[in-house]
Amino acid sequence: MKGFITGILVFSFFFFIGILLARHKPLWTDELCLQQSTIQDASWPDIISGHTIENNKFPLYFALQKGFLQVLHYQLPFVWKGENLVVDPYGQVVLRVLPDLLMSLAMSAIVLFFGFRSGFVSGVVAALFCLSMPMVWMFWVEAKQYALWFALTAFQSLLFLDTASKKGGNAPVLPFALVHAGLCLSAPFGVIQTIVGQGLLWCAGRRDIKFHFIAGLLPVFLGAYYFMAQEKISIQLYISCQEIFLRNFQLEELVFLGMYTLLLLLLKGPRPSASLGRAFLPFCLTFIAIAVAGLFYVVWKSTPHSTLVVERHFIFLTPIGVIMTAAIFSDLWLAVAGRSWLRLGLLLVFAAGVLGQILTTYEIVHFTVYY
Repeated sequence: MKGFITGILVFSFFFFIGILLARHKPLWTDELCLQQSTIQDASWPDIISGHTIENNKFPLYFALQKGFLQVLHYQLPFVWKGENLVVDPYGQVVLRVLPDLLMSLAMSAIVLFFGFRSGFVSGVVAALFCLSMPMVWMFWVEAKQYALWFALTAFQSLLFLDTASKKGGNAPVLPFALVHAGLCLSAPFGVIQTIVGQGLLWCAGRRDIKFHFIAGLLPVFLGAYYFMAQEKISIQLYISCQEIFLRNFQLEELVFLGMYTLLLLLLKGPRPSASLGRAFLPFCLTFIAIAVAGLFYVVWKSTPHSTLVVERHFIFLTPIGVIMTAAIFSDLWLAVAGRSWLRLGLLLVFAAGVLGQILTTYEIVHFTVYY
């Protein structure tokens, strides 16, 4: 009961911040275009079959948003005529309830996972790193599919971490299957995420064929139609690769990751099997490598006057970075238990990291121009 109440309080905290953010953030081109052309004008068969004007043909977010707004009997009270920013106080909240719900659930899950596994301080640190990420503030309440992608990646990452950090026992089939089905119905990369995630679980020793069939193969089959339905598009890099990467995986997080990896390489003697950071490290490094490879591909294929590739197309890195950093802190915090001076030093180091990220995030969010 105590855990349930804690969960409600944490979720309410994030959700309330999201509502405040939605109320003060005008609707912009991408949200308005999606709402008018896909959510309102496209039929259910069009959405389910992937016949929309969106580059992303995967239907889950469109279906969830359309169903939610139909329950409320809401549609835009005006005809959008291409304006870049529109102030509509009621619409700004209603259209963004679903993204706020998803983002708040994801951040609550991260905070509660580390709070219950490693203690109150680890939960607070996880919350601070969630709230110091630019991609969280930029897409927390954007009425598009990015909050859904963020949430599903966070759930996949936490499920992997929980499974990989425990010796023995079966992996939870149904949660993995639901999360992977969601990924495979949300974005083209969601199919790849599912395949890679299952492969990493196999490498971690989870080799139950029935589990991989239900939790991996069936979701991939589910998303295969939409993956094949994706139209070939030309792409253009809008901002630098460095900006794209560091907005999703902050420099401070990279520093903590590098120092922790070096520490593991230098560490002698037995390593604790329950180490969260060590268990999550292969997952984190694999997706960093995929992101870097993806950025090289974008540079290679970039052509003028094409679809813009920007930081939100790599938002899957953001929850992975937060979870990796929180896992590193949790390991170090438990390793210096009983040594108050070391714990104080650890808190100061991570507080400096959070402060650095907050300053960077403020600069990015405050000066970002909608595109």
